[in-house]
Amino acid sequence: MKSIVSDLLAEQAQVDAVLDGLPESVWNSPSANCEWTIKQELQHVAAFDYAAVRMIGGGFTCVNGVSDVEFGHDAIYTPTAFGHLTGAETMTWWREQRSRLAVTFLDTDPKARIPWAPGLPMSAKSLASARLMELWAHSVDIYDALGLDPVVKDRIVSTLFLSWQARPNAYRINGLELPDTPLYLSVTLPSGELWNRGEPDAANRISGTARDWALVAVRRRNWMDTDLEVVGDEARRFAGIVQTFAGEASSVAPPKNPR
Repeated sequence: MKSIVSDLLAEQAQVDAVLDGLPESVWNSPSANCEWTIKQELQHVAAFDYAAVRMIGGGFTCVNGVSDVEFGHDAIYTPTAFGHLTGAETMTWWREQRSRLAVTFLDTDPKARIPWAPGLPMSAKSLASARLMELWAHSVDIYDALGLDPVVKDRIVSTLFLSWQARPNAYRINGLELPDTPLYLSVTLPSGELWNRGEPDAANRISGTARDWALVAVRRRNWMDTDLEVVGDEARRFAGIVQTFAGEASSVAPPKNPR
């Protein structure tokens, strides 16, 4: 747990450095998500950092229960109670929530079961990975809006882990059965180290950089617009539906370079 929390703190500091001091006009400009402003991206992250602390504390059976009762949300989970905050105020609020979250994770048994989404409980350790993944996913929207390259460090392994761990759910939410077809995922971390899952001799294979696969897994890029090598019908299908986060199946932009 300490390692994941350390990674989470590092990612938070990275995003903080990008956002700190932005003028209000930029905070209120559209993010690459298009449905949210940059400020709303961070408010969503902060609200669900808060919700994670409440879920660990008990009393709720689903994270949506926290949002329904304590801060409200619209159809796309914009936390409605905080719309009046300025960008600077949003930063202060996020800093408070993320600090509480880190302390809570460190005080929690990593194996404790947290009932996050309906039918998808997870360990506290996996929830910490999920908070890191969600922060990185929304930071990609912010980086894209600001014309910056997404920052990818070796701590992206939390997102890679969830891309594989959540594979059964990705098929389920798309109305598909998880096949028995062997699959191998092998990507290169920024450090040059390989991160692998699956069966090395599988005919269906996905390989490339951790950056490309992570962008695909959080539904921010179409795999056909990356340099990933995706071999085999089942590998192509998985690359098209992979999703690291809970909820309904999320769409991704049509490929600019179909292949």
